[in-house]
Amino acid sequence: METITFYSYKGGVGRTLALANIAVYLSRFGQNICVVDFDLEAPGVHYKLQRFFPTPIKLGLVDYIYEFTSLKKIPKSLDRFVLKAVNIPKSQGDISFIPAGNVLSSEYWQKLASIDWHSLFYKEGGEGIPFFLELKERIRKELKPDFLLIDSRTGITEMSGLCTSLLPDKVVFLIINNPENIEGSRQILRGIQKAKRLKGQKSIEVVFALTRIPTPGNDNEIKNERRIIEDIKNFLNENTENLNEQLYVSEIYVLHSDRELELSESLRLNKLNIKEIPLAKDYLKVFSKNLLEKIIELKIERIEKSIAVAEKPSEEMIKIQEELETLSNVYPHSKTFEKLIDFYMSHKAEKEKIMEAFADLWEISKKLSNRMYLKFIEIFKKTSFKDIDESHLDIVEAYLKSNLSRRIEVDLKLADAYNAKGIYEKALRHYFRLIDQVKNQNLIIEKIFNILIEKDDYEDACRFLEDYYKPIVKNPSLVIKALLVLSKIGKREEIKKLFENGDISENLLLEYDPFLFFNIMNILERREDEIYFKLEIMVDKALKNKNTVSLKELGKIFYISNRADKFKKIIPDDFPEKKSILFELGRELFSSGLQSK
Repeated sequence: METITFYSYKGGVGRTLALANIAVYLSRFGQNICVVDFDLEAPGVHYKLQRFFPTPIKLGLVDYIYEFTSLKKIPKSLDRFVLKAVNIPKSQGDISFIPAGNVLSSEYWQKLASIDWHSLFYKEGGEGIPFFLELKERIRKELKPDFLLIDSRTGITEMSGLCTSLLPDKVVFLIINNPENIEGSRQILRGIQKAKRLKGQKSIEVVFALTRIPTPGNDNEIKNERRIIEDIKNFLNENTENLNEQLYVSEIYVLHSDRELELSESLRLNKLNIKEIPLAKDYLKVFSKNLLEKIIELKIERIEKSIAVAEKPSEEMIKIQEELETLSNVYPHSKTFEKLIDFYMSHKAEKEKIMEAFADLWEISKKLSNRMYLKFIEIFKKTSFKDIDESHLDIVEAYLKSNLSRRIEVDLKLADAYNAKGIYEKALRHYFRLIDQVKNQNLIIEKIFNILIEKDDYEDACRFLEDYYKPIVKNPSLVIKALLVLSKIGKREEIKKLFENGDISENLLLEYDPFLFFNIMNILERREDEIYFKLEIMVDKALKNKNTVSLKELGKIFYISNRADKFKKIIPDDFPEKKSILFELGRELFSSGLQSK
């Protein structure tokens, strides 16, 4: 039995709710739980768990203590003081609850007021410590829980000292970010640090959780949260004259604010799909490293044994997959997602499922094992861009940072994925890194040049053209794009050079892009009659081929240059598509604000 106390210096930090959540959650993994409400002056556990304990509370911890202190007897059994939970969703373990008592009765408060705490703990021969140690032992023997969870009184009292220094193996210490709370918490922590433990008791492990912090919405807020955590750690760890009081806080978890909880407190870890609930994920960060890993490992071991003996395909395999998927939803941890991914890949599941599982794994860990990186890269290479999201690209980035060999193929696929998704800056970064490494340099040059043009970044495109002039002008499609770039920034002499060197001909340009041809000829100050003579030849060719798409493109040139009437005359009246072409040209040019005669 592991005993865990939930403590806070002040109230209102979500302490009792955290305890209730972890109690229900642990029960889902087959763990038997006992919850004891030691906050006798302001008990609240029964409110958080009331739907699981429909039986009215009659007796509780106060009654148990009262019978010992006032009636001088120890009850023979805990049965009268214990409630058993019912109707816990997905539960595989029991929850026993020892409440503070029936707080709605005046008798409860009379009994509480009559307990002489001073005599119990401080008077010579006081039996308080052995009494509560005996209670803990009775809980272990009679209720047989795997975990004993204690909700402690706040502040500095006999009961809070008992709950934080004598009874627990571990203390979950919840704090909020204000000077009074942090200063008081440090004093309590130093007290726990120097508290003497009984023979055979290990040092108390303390888990820190900062609560009621708004969820960060951008990088600056994330940095601010980290700064707050570091400031609190530095304050808690300040040097002391008494080395027995020196604190060594290495990690502080965060339980972010939950708007729904501010309106009405409710359980979060009893939901089926925990990974979709922000506060639930925060709870798991607090407890997974400190509490749950061993439990999950045992469950995974059992699943692995089931996989080993099951026939495939079979109904048993379907059940195993469903169990793994449920486990990943209720315990979104690297271990569960790794096992789910292994199962998917060994049983040839759909790529979409595998990629989604990798995205979930990345979200919670931001780092993969080498084994998982290699598995991901294996499937990433085979996955179409439409099935890849940005979290997948982040995984590849991390892989490339840690793997310096065999990376060109992966780097190129990553760059192409960024390019396909319009994430051009990252695509360019990778393409530029690859340009001198790949065998087919022309392919990378074309991709870079196309991106710069797509971004309308003609200045950079022109500089890139200067750096890679020869391979660009030798590529027919790229040399035409080079003309586009040069035309956009008015590089008349460079344009002339391309024609003079025979890198491109006017006829080829006209065939490929009539609009660009028209603009280039004007930049080169060609005679209008020469330009339109060639355009009319192209119109005749399009008419013979009944190429309406080409006719529309050519028609736009005539329309925007106030030669619409000329274009109308060129097209014979018996051409079937004449009316529709002219109508569409007029509508397009009118809607774009261009005038034609």
